[in-house]
Amino acid sequence: MPWSQNQNNNNNNPWGRGPGGNGNNPPPPDLDELIKRLQERFGGMFGGGSGSGNGGAPALSKSMLSAVVAIALIVWLASGVYMVAADEEAVVLQFGHYEETTTPGLNWHLPFPIETVEKVPVTTVQRLSVGFRDFSDGRKKSMPEESLMLTKDENIVEISFIVQYRIHSPRDFLFNIDSDHAVKTVRDVAESAIREVIGRTMIDDVLTEKKAEVEIETQQLIQQILDSYQSGISITTVKLSDVQPPERVINEFKDVASAREDRERTKNEAQAYANDIIPKARGESKKMVLDAEGYSKEVVDRAKGEADRFDNLLAAYQKAPEVTRKRMYLDTMQEVLSKADKTIIDGSVADKVLPYLPLDRRMNKVEVK
Repeated sequence: MPWSQNQNNNNNNPWGRGPGGNGNNPPPPDLDELIKRLQERFGGMFGGGSGSGNGGAPALSKSMLSAVVAIALIVWLASGVYMVAADEEAVVLQFGHYEETTTPGLNWHLPFPIETVEKVPVTTVQRLSVGFRDFSDGRKKSMPEESLMLTKDENIVEISFIVQYRIHSPRDFLFNIDSDHAVKTVRDVAESAIREVIGRTMIDDVLTEKKAEVEIETQQLIQQILDSYQSGISITTVKLSDVQPPERVINEFKDVASAREDRERTKNEAQAYANDIIPKARGESKKMVLDAEGYSKEVVDRAKGEADRFDNLLAAYQKAPEVTRKRMYLDTMQEVLSKADKTIIDGSVADKVLPYLPLDRRMNKVEVK
């Protein structure tokens, strides 16, 4: 029985009462008629054949069609499962608009055409060269249109360098720049940035002692420009690969650089000699000052001691002149005779000992008592 008739009997419409609940609404589509047409078109694919009057055929066709639809729905939903690698993040787009960013692992999104997924490597550090190109066979090609630039003092210098970067915001990377030409974008920004830095730097500084400063300033300027684009790109390293004057004047610049290096070496040698001599001279002068101060203190202390001893001796002499005088005599004789080379013998045996004295010693003195 067609569903249109079932609707008039007990309102057994499987989809429920229609809007308004009255007979003014248009009848629902006749599913039996639709199935019959499909059978006729596909040659009885769902069974029953065209024009079959068997009442079980439409029910069988409807069940098979429901199974096919269910399987197709399951397959369609399963197509939304996707894997994000450990070094990637995925951006989910719903009808082309940003929906969310998913992290590494197994994820699911509404299948196509509702949502699509763009995977972006976020931990991989990518490398590009400016001013030259490397080839897989080991060849290196110079790019003068990128490497030649003007310094502050209006000299031409040839600079090649390497830029390393990674993607830190997949959403900005996909929506704000042309991701298919991201390398060209970074290269153009890097070339523009280093030309600005070199344009305010003297050529001698670029060739010698300020290479590190040029690298830092260039990296900061590249990052600043990319951030203004909201590119989602982070610059990790800028490394100068080769800095030299143009080939036609390179020999003259090498001579100047050699002379400059000789000057620096001579200055360093002179500074090293000064660092060796000056501390020694300062040490000697300090030692002489300390020796003089020590000698001065010693003389003063000795004079004070002599004055104190004289005062004590005077006090003792005033108390006992005779004893003090004799004591002074004995002390003086002891001091004098202790320094003399002499032999003292008794007079009673002098005649016996005299022949055995070492008379050949010219400075010896003999005292006979």
